Amino acid sequence: MNVLPDEISSPEGSPDRVARVLLAALPSTGLIKPLLEIAGELNERGVADLWFASTEEGRGDIERIPGQNRVRFVSLGHYKPELDPSRWDDATLASMSSRSRLRNLAAFIDKNIDHDYTSQQYDRALQEFASVRPDVAVIDLCTPWAIDAAITLGVPYVLSVPSPISGVYLDRLPWSFPTPFSGLPLRMSRRQQLSNVFFRLGALAAYARPRNLFPMLAATRRRRRAGIANAAAVPSRYADAAAAVLSFSVFGLEYPFPSAPDHLHMVGTPVPEAATEGSGDAEIDAWLESYASVVYIGFGTVMRPSRELVAAIVTACARLGPDVGVLWKVSRAAGTAFPDSLPDPLPDNLKVVSWVPSQLGLLAHPRVRVFFGHGGGNAVNEGLVFGKPLLILPFWMDCHDLAARVVEAGVGLAVSEVEVDQMVDKLRRLLDEDGFREQARRLGRSLREAGGVARAADVVLACAPSRRVVAPRQL
Repeated sequence: MNVLPDEISSPEGSPDRVARVLLAALPSTGLIKPLLEIAGELNERGVADLWFASTEEGRGDIERIPGQNRVRFVSLGHYKPELDPSRWDDATLASMSSRSRLRNLAAFIDKNIDHDYTSQQYDRALQEFASVRPDVAVIDLCTPWAIDAAITLGVPYVLSVPSPISGVYLDRLPWSFPTPFSGLPLRMSRRQQLSNVFFRLGALAAYARPRNLFPMLAATRRRRRAGIANAAAVPSRYADAAAAVLSFSVFGLEYPFPSAPDHLHMVGTPVPEAATEGSGDAEIDAWLESYASVVYIGFGTVMRPSRELVAAIVTACARLGPDVGVLWKVSRAAGTAFPDSLPDPLPDNLKVVSWVPSQLGLLAHPRVRVFFGHGGGNAVNEGLVFGKPLLILPFWMDCHDLAARVVEAGVGLAVSEVEVDQMVDKLRRLLDEDGFREQARRLGRSLREAGGVARAADVVLACAPSRRVVAPRQL
């Protein structure tokens, strides 16, 4: 028996009225995870009729959202394989994670801009949004066709921004502000200030290359003829048109900037309040208890450790031991060929796993003292909300920006090269120097006090005009 919502009028002020909320994001973990948490919070409260639009690759995560009711999945077809980072080959990823951040940006632009796919997805999103008729939408910034559909249909939307929020307003940032993807700090030396100017000019040049500029101009003309309001897809204009903008950080980690608007909400880390200590795996938890201090290593779902990095980390672990344990979670995507890179035997203090049931619970565990990661937004905020100092080996794009913010906030250190002595030295500092831990705990309190997922859900509901009650209709 299928149960679908049916609209029933209700007297003004009726407590039974709920808002119909449609969330939309691509299935990449870095983009969809905050929206999954918000949907889960709304569903646990039972205050909204929830729908979630994504490509088929996100169906499983969406259908597992906990709560009082089923969150209805809205299919946007399959993610185009050429645009899915989890399917890129090693050479493609390497082209975006070289020593030259401008070359990385240019390679990222070349791989990710597909005007035909954007147009196709806009038509599909327009159809699905018109069918669902949401009262409010929550849309990730990297899903522009869904934002366009909401604007075209007059649906108020909340914009979700998983990367440093200042990047949305690049066209309004002063030239003295670190350019997104530059990896530069807020307090720059004269040499860094000059590098920042050259990087911003280089970034503009990357977009203006003929291979990008002419297709972009043609797509802008087509979008304007189609009546799309933000024909040039300028991120700051999407933010301006939003009912609210959500950033999953706080000022103090993120750099304050002069163009921050009044409807920007810095909500901190979107994690459930009920996160408990422990990985959810009895064997892992018993192993954690056997060490006074543990370093947890996790490089996300896209980064694939090179043989050089594997060898360096294994050597660094051996030099940290035997009193310090190291737990290394290797993502399933990277793990297919990964075991071939591991020496046999491993150092006694190193445990390698392919799955941790609860990374949040693991980070909450008191024996975990340092989080060594790639600098992804979710990972940085999750580590800090539990007061863990961070060591970051930036992988690509905004990971370099987050590494700079972590270092400048005094909550961690960064390594720029795969170098054993540097890794060991910085891990030792993070384990032994109380200042990093105190700063991480202070910033963690700020991330929690910002409200997290509960405040994000409140913002969404505040933007939703209540127009209907939802009653079950049997088919």
